[in-house]
Amino acid sequence: MGVELYVRGGRISPAEWDAIQALPKEDLPPLTPEQRQVAQKMRIPEADYARGALASKQGAEKLLDVVERVARLLRKKLQVRAPSLELKRVALDTLKGKYEVEANLNGDTLTFRVDEQLIDELFEAGSEIAEKRLDRVIDLALPTQVS
Repeated sequence: MGVELYVRGGRISPAEWDAIQALPKEDLPPLTPEQRQVAQKMRIPEADYARGALASKQGAEKLLDVVERVARLLRKKLQVRAPSLELKRVALDTLKGKYEVEANLNGDTLTFRVDEQLIDELFEAGSEIAEKRLDRVIDLALPTQVS
């Protein structure tokens, strides 16, 4: 895709956590020596640490998939308004509940944020209102004279 994608923070649903908790110890991924050392230092059973690491990994992978979808949507919407615009970075900050977007437009850096809940409304419910709100955010982020 050519766009830097990443997630700050993490998240996992209760159902996903329950599924990980139900895994037998032998099905958990092995800990690295560093992870084993941290688990010992924190006095956490290795199986519990492995469950946490697995939950973190699975949550990050799911969120990264969503960030990729958001990047594709933003690229499409931005290209219509500013064909010379190049999307550079889309990052989800789960603690702030925002997507942070960075693009290059004719040598200038353009940055803006999109509320995570707005994207959820659009992706989960197909909300036309959410799409109009996203279009408004994009329009306000772009300079008035776009070439």
